[in-house]
This record gives sequence, C-alpha cells and structure tokens, in this order.
Amino acid sequence: MTTSWHMFILIVLCGIVTLIIRVVPFLMISRIQLSETVIKWLSFIPITLFTALILDGIIEQQEGVAGYTLNIPFVLVTIPTVFVALFTRSLTTTILVGIVLIAGLRFFF
Repeated sequence: MTTSWHMFILIVLCGIVTLIIRVVPFLMISRIQLSETVIKWLSFIPITLFTALILDGIIEQQEGVAGYTLNIPFVLVTIPTVFVALFTRSLTTTILVGIVLIAGLRFFF
C-alpha cells in the first residue's frame, strides 16, 4: 500500500492539531492560580471518566432486545482488575493488567 504526499501531510497536520488541542490547555492552566473548590472538583473527573468507561463496557444493549445485558467477558476481567487497582494503587499497572486480561480472554475464548 502506498501513501501519497497529500495523505502524509494530512496525517502530520492532524497530529499537530491533536497535539495543540491536548497541550495548550495544560499550558494555559499552569499559569493560572485555581481556587481550592475548582481543584477539588477537578480531582473527581478521573473517577467519573473511568466509571463511565467501565460501565459502558460492562452493560450493553443489544438491538431488538428490551433492556440491558451484562457483557460477561468484561465482567470477568473487571473483577481481578479492580483487585489489582486496590492492591497496587497504580493506574499504569491497573490498565496494563486489564488490557492483558481482556486480550488473553479474547485469544483463548
């Protein structure tokens, strides 16, 4: 598969725009003194994001079926991953364990 220069430039520009969107807010916020209330509110964002992502993976709605069902492979992976998170208190370790467990489950079953 060949890539034209136009496609290469488009990929590079998309990367630059993505980098700007992710870096500029951090640079702007680092120069501003935030109030204690804002800092406390921001501390809850990671918890809520991870909860939403986990629940989105565990609970699923199938087409043509009323209600929701559990995604059993995700439930089986979530349980040991939560124990690893509680034991290690490391986000990186928790994410790696979850990825390895779901990859292993999908590979063998």
